[in-house]
Amino acid sequence: MAVAEIETGALLREVARLHIQAQRQSAECCGGTTLTQCTILTELGRGGPMTLIELARRIGYDKSWTSRAVESLVQEGLLAKVPSETDRRTVIISLSDAGERRYQELNVNLNEQAERVMSHLPAEERTQVQRSLHLLLAALQVEVSSNTSSAACNLNEQGDKSC
Repeated sequence: MAVAEIETGALLREVARLHIQAQRQSAECCGGTTLTQCTILTELGRGGPMTLIELARRIGYDKSWTSRAVESLVQEGLLAKVPSETDRRTVIISLSDAGERRYQELNVNLNEQAERVMSHLPAEERTQVQRSLHLLLAALQVEVSSNTSSAACNLNEQGDKSC
């Protein structure tokens, strides 16, 4: 089946699947970083220090899965956990110095991978694809925001349901 014949939903899923596969290959070359670790490092690099619950919400993983992944990154020396100044039951997770270096390295590798992908497009169409990606990003942000808003009351900072 030709790409033009693929329905929009299937096309978007296939693009996302292949993009994740390519990112996984690029991330693994950065000190053996897994895609989950890459996701956590890049989210903390972009968003700054945050609680475990906030991190889990932002990356779309459940709290226990996120907690295990964070612990492995703390053990590797890539993340730091400090008690919150406002709530002793809450810890704040942030990048360590080594984590910041790994985050920068990941960004370089992932950006290079994206540039390689774009280089396979005809030069005269790259600007159009970039504009389309901006539109898609905005649409996805609206979608995620509306889904997050309705789910936001489900978990408090300790991971308990409340509304």
